[in-house]
Parts: sequence; structure tokens; C-alpha cells
Amino acid sequence: MTTGDKAWPAERSLRSWLAVLQSRGVLGAVRSAIEPDTALSAVLEEADGRRAVLFTDVAGADYPAVGNLVADRAQLALAMGCEVDGVAERFLTALEQPIPWREVPAGDAPVLAHRMTGERLLSALPLALQHERDAGRYVTSALLCVRDPETGATNLSINRMLAVGERELRALLLPGRLRQIFDEAEAEGRALEVGIAIGVDPLLTLASQAPADRDLDDLAVAGALYGEPLRAVQTPTIDVIVPAEAEFLLEGRFRVGERAPEGPFGEFPLTYGAGGPAPVIDLVAAWHRPEPVFQTILSGGREHFYAGGIPREAELLRGLRRCGVKVADVRMTEDGSCRFHAVISLRDPAPGAAVHALLTVFAINPVIKHAIVVDHDVDVFDDEQIGWAVATRVQADRDVLIIPGARGSSLDPSAPDGVAAKMGIDATAPAGDRERHAQMRTPTPDGDLLARYLTEAGLT
Repeated sequence: MTTGDKAWPAERSLRSWLAVLQSRGVLGAVRSAIEPDTALSAVLEEADGRRAVLFTDVAGADYPAVGNLVADRAQLALAMGCEVDGVAERFLTALEQPIPWREVPAGDAPVLAHRMTGERLLSALPLALQHERDAGRYVTSALLCVRDPETGATNLSINRMLAVGERELRALLLPGRLRQIFDEAEAEGRALEVGIAIGVDPLLTLASQAPADRDLDDLAVAGALYGEPLRAVQTPTIDVIVPAEAEFLLEGRFRVGERAPEGPFGEFPLTYGAGGPAPVIDLVAAWHRPEPVFQTILSGGREHFYAGGIPREAELLRGLRRCGVKVADVRMTEDGSCRFHAVISLRDPAPGAAVHALLTVFAINPVIKHAIVVDHDVDVFDDEQIGWAVATRVQADRDVLIIPGARGSSLDPSAPDGVAAKMGIDATAPAGDRERHAQMRTPTPDGDLLARYLTEAGLT
């Protein structure tokens, strides 16, 4: 997809993205009544990596639901207006050149069109049980919007939240910017206010995963991805700025000094994240657009992988370049949930450059367990080419680096207390012997001849 692709309208919202998917034949719909605890997530899992699914009749809920908004990297490239191999670069540009958001009056914000009243709130939403051993129904796609009192910037994050009753959410807050803001507010005896935006486009979801820089306004990162200011609005009940085009808005406050049981829940490693005491949010108001659609993200699905993986790729690009590494491409691979495994290609690496790159990768992102460095002639987006480089350019006694006892992920089931071993593989060709390691190539006809022949052969 190129920058000139006009397939996505100027209005960036969940519903405009659904229109794009519909026009491309990758939005399915289940119109029969579906049970949220036994069938909805199973359908999303079957469709994962292939198409989005809209559920128009979720048993017990007042609103439709949709999931699998991103099936592959090509769809993200379409949303970003770039080529598939330029997605991380495009996100990095947005981090470095954010575009400030534009506030709109409450009357011009679709998300504030209707206030939800009455006794029902969370039970009216089409929340689903995602995995057999989950503690209950979770909100998985919501953007938690909080104001950073130190800088005034808006921080966005996606946190798993267990729904309890009609107006209580229990949120897992892992170390990061939101946790720091929350801890500081609690230490001051202040109830941190949070706007919970549900139902947004893929670029806003990506922006919520920007690095934890307290000077960075994540809404401005989204604006840079859009190429124009994001429309934002002040919440009516609390003091937070939220995306004006979201489908739902829940306003809430964290209880000071209180924790309640949360978890287990199926996480990105495709295993269960342990339960424990978690901060509690009291919901004080709720709003939605006309005819809203509730968004869910299947935990452990492709959308979940890419939402966290692409920003981490951009962070690797930036960190490697700052350390003088001549990096060409990076990829967090799907077999590691776009978290644990990384592949980095280098341009004409000098002796020692691959090891330097590996050590830098592990320093930039402690969650990464296994990293492979390849030459620029290897396509990091092609699993077979990566495997070929390992098969033909690696000797285990010479090219494998093991680092024991390093910091890892608390969600890695193989890493007690989050302490993990790291493995780096130098799959580059020796600088003085690249000719012997060159990939064989077939001759290619000039111009458009190959495309014509492939069409005649029924191969396109």
C-alpha cells in the first residue's frame, strides 16, 4: 500500500475503518444470536488473521460487538499509508514528529451524543469470556486516558480490566507510565481520574502503545499517524481529554489504597497471566455515539500481537540507530507473540557489529528473549528466509550468544519472577566471505514481461 492510497476516508474512526474492511471483503457478520461466554471468542479465534467479525446480536447485551480489526501487517500499512516494510519507520516518525490534538466542543463530539442512564451499565455491554480459565468477562480494547500531572500530556494505555457488577473495573497495571502516574496520585491520597475510550481505529490503538515518555502526548502520536490533528474532547464529569470519535466513553476514578482480586486471564504468550490484587476503578458516568459498536480485542490474537509489536519495532529502530547500528529493518515475529522474538537486518555489518546489535536489542527491550541478526539480503518479513539464514550462516559454537539471569517479562511462564535467559544468533555472513554465502538468484526479464508471463500462467 502506498501513501497515495485513498481507501480510508479522512474521518478516522472505528466505523470508517469498518467501511474500509467491508469494501475489501474482509468484514464478516454473525447475525444470529450468539452467546458471549461460549461462542463469540471462538468465532474470533477461527477468523484470526483472516477477517474482522461483526456480531449484531450478542445475548444479554444492548449493543453489537466487533473484533479482529487488524488481520495482518498489510492492513496496518493501508491504515498508515505506507508499504508493509515501512510500518515501523512510519510509527517512529510519528513518535519524533507528533501533531498536537485539536479540542472540539462537547456538542461536536460524537462520543458524547448519548448518556447511558439506568441501573445497567457493564452488563449492557457485549463483554465476553475469552478463555476457559479467565476470572470473568474482561474489557480488552479500552484506551485508559489519564492526564500526566507532571507534564499535562495525555497518556493512553490498554490494560486488561475485569468487569465486576455494573460499575466496577479491576485493572492490571504493569510497570510503565500509567503505573507511575497512579502510584504518585495514590501517594498523594488523590483518586486518579480516568477516561475509558472504547471503539477506536487501529492507528489510535497503536498510539496507545507508544513508549513511556512522560513528555509525549499519545493523542499527538495518533495525530501524526493520521497526518492531521486528532479530534479530542474534555470529559464532562472528570478532568481528562479523550478521543472525540470513540464509540463509548466510561468516566471513572481509581479508589485510593484499595485492591481487589483480578485474574487469571489469557495473555499474549498464549498462557494465563496470574491473578492477584489489582487497583479498582469506580465508574461515575458513561456515554456513547449514536448506534455504537463495541470493540473487543482477542487476547493472543493477531490484533493483540501487532498493537504491541509495531511500537516495539519502532523503539528498536530508534534505539539501534542512536547506538550507531546500521539497521535496515526490524521485526517482532508472530511466533513470539510480537514480544519475545526479534529479527534485525543490518547493512554490510563489520566484524562484531552483529554482537553489538544483539546486546543493544536486549538492553532496549528486556522482554525480548531471542534475537536473530541477519544481513540486508534477507527479508525479515519472510520466515523461510530467516530460517535459511540460520541454516546456512550459523555455527552454534561460534554464532550463538547466551546471557543468563537477565530481566525478562513477568508474563513469561518460563521465567520465574521475570528473570530470563537471552539467546542471540548471529546469522550474518562473514564480512570477508560474503560471496560464498550469496543467495542464488534466477534471472529476471526486464520491464513488465515477468508480470505478463505470470498472468498468462494463472499465477497472479
